[in-house]
Amino acid sequence: MITQHELKQILHYDPDTGLFTNLIYRSSRSLPGNVIGTVDGKGYLHTIINQKIYRLHRLAWLYMEGYTPKYVDHVNRNRTDNRWCNLRGADCTQNAGNSGLARHNTSGYRGVSLNKKSGKWHAQIKINGKQTYLGRFDTPEEAAKVYNTAARIHFDEFATLNP
Repeated sequence: MITQHELKQILHYDPDTGLFTNLIYRSSRSLPGNVIGTVDGKGYLHTIINQKIYRLHRLAWLYMEGYTPKYVDHVNRNRTDNRWCNLRGADCTQNAGNSGLARHNTSGYRGVSLNKKSGKWHAQIKINGKQTYLGRFDTPEEAAKVYNTAARIHFDEFATLNP
């Protein structure tokens, strides 16, 4: 793992823009003054330093704070927005609370699914890795409101709420 001191010797981080630039020659494509970062398969910006891949939001935290927490969360959920005001340290539960809709979601609401057998909408929330059932409702909107209440309680400012 790279140290804050080593990082500051090879890269400059602008907390207002979230951009990293090279301070030294690193390769023919990484010249001094060049903005760095390539989007990886999960949508995060990353770079390679000493043959190791680093995500830039984690390097931004290291640059500013001198360490990296378990998770670095993007407040606005934009994985390429590495402005300092958009980053915050998080634990697993908090980070999960700020995630978007799952790919397989068909209700359009977080934590809401249709039980085809009963025709009712179920609300549930995952807390500390455990799924918690919140109830059965006639409409997806009712289930979404109950999910939102639980998310505010359990995730606080990390909660991503349904519209």
